Amino acid sequence: MKKLRKIVSLLLCACMLLGAAALAENAQPSAAEALADDTVLAAVNGENVTWGQTKSIYASYEAQYGNYYDMSQESNVQLFRAVAMENKLTEVLMMQKAKEFGLDQLTEEEIATVEGNASNDWEAALNNYISYFHSDLTDESSDEDKAAARADAENYYTGLGYTAESLKEDYKRYAVLDKLQAMMVQDATVTDQEIEDAYQKQLATDKELYENDLAAYVEYSTYVEQMAMYAAMYGSESGLEAPWYKPAGFRAVKHILLPVDQALMDAYTDLQARYEEQQQEQDDEAAEPEAEATVEPTPEPVTEDQVNEAKAAIFASLADTIDEINQKIAEGADFDELIATYGVKADGTASDPGMTSEPYKTSGYEVCALSSNYVPEFVEAAMSIESVGGVSAPYLSSYGVHIVKYIADVPGGPIEMTDAQRVAKRESLLQTRQDELYTTTLEKWMAEAEITYSGVTPSIGELEAAQAEEAGEAEAEPEASQEPEATAEPAA
Repeated sequence: MKKLRKIVSLLLCACMLLGAAALAENAQPSAAEALADDTVLAAVNGENVTWGQTKSIYASYEAQYGNYYDMSQESNVQLFRAVAMENKLTEVLMMQKAKEFGLDQLTEEEIATVEGNASNDWEAALNNYISYFHSDLTDESSDEDKAAARADAENYYTGLGYTAESLKEDYKRYAVLDKLQAMMVQDATVTDQEIEDAYQKQLATDKELYENDLAAYVEYSTYVEQMAMYAAMYGSESGLEAPWYKPAGFRAVKHILLPVDQALMDAYTDLQARYEEQQQEQDDEAAEPEAEATVEPTPEPVTEDQVNEAKAAIFASLADTIDEINQKIAEGADFDELIATYGVKADGTASDPGMTSEPYKTSGYEVCALSSNYVPEFVEAAMSIESVGGVSAPYLSSYGVHIVKYIADVPGGPIEMTDAQRVAKRESLLQTRQDELYTTTLEKWMAEAEITYSGVTPSIGELEAAQAEEAGEAEAEPEASQEPEATAEPAA
């Protein structure tokens, strides 16, 4: 049975005023609307928790997760109520603890800061609503129309339990809770030895996984890079670490990327795409020979010779440059200088900025036969070179013509942590330690508190008990009895 009870975050920031689009999607009525604001749901150490204090949390959860539940079902309404009530109970208890430890007062400067943040977030929420539901408004719209749109937005959020003033009060409470949380986790520490131990433990795991499995290493490393890229797009961090053990099989390479005339490149890539599409269609037809032939007109087929001719035209357009580069390489010219001279576009910028920025400018790209984070033609060129110091023939990809130099073998083995990685590891371990300390402290306070429920809505504990009872009844229910087999009739 999955545990329903979870310690949820108490810091309801501006993101709880969800985008109007998400809120608008959840239009199902729920029984929660029938409760009066002064309805007492529970009490903690004698302090009541009412529906009026809880409904904005409920509304936020319903807006965020309601599309995944049928909110016309009473059981789902009760579940959302229970989670919201638990959240509010915990917040009330923590405010009591803040007062107990003398952390419930804010300075004038702190009050000014949180009220300013609340005002900014309130305006952002109103503007978000207006931009979605009143998208026809412009700077030239009348003052009356603008005022009406703003009133509509304010009424909407007021209906969810938020006002500009209530948000300021909320933010003051959250500032107090921040101070209490800092006190709760102040004893969490991480030593240098713990960082080293964590590194060695992960290193041992990664060595076992990847030392003899280059494909697994490449697959996971590529996944980590993709998640980091997606996280960066959203202004966050993926939290994934690249493997700390690198298997043998990688080589470091640099390349001169020669730009190609766009018309020639377009002609080549178009023919190549059409040719590959034809080949796929032929493979599909071969796999399904009984499929009816299409009666739609088909474009003129592209031949392999046409693709090769378009490719040859690109190499012909760069023949003099390629010959010049090869001659300079034969004379012992510095490859980095050749990159700077020939790896440039018409506007003078680098055709591959990676070759002019660190760490790749010095160390090159790490490539193996299974690398999937580079175009196949580049990988093929890199792996075609027999020995360190060698240079490939020119290879054409959608980026241009690559002339690749094999500069070094990348040794397999442990990947040492950089200073920046050690800082990141310390922060990660400290956050984990703080989360654990916060949770255990909060659970201890909850266990010590006197918490009573009015019975208006089931508590998390009651829902868990009901779930356990249902599970037990299902397990205990006997299987349907089978009809006994017919026996031979007695002899007459």
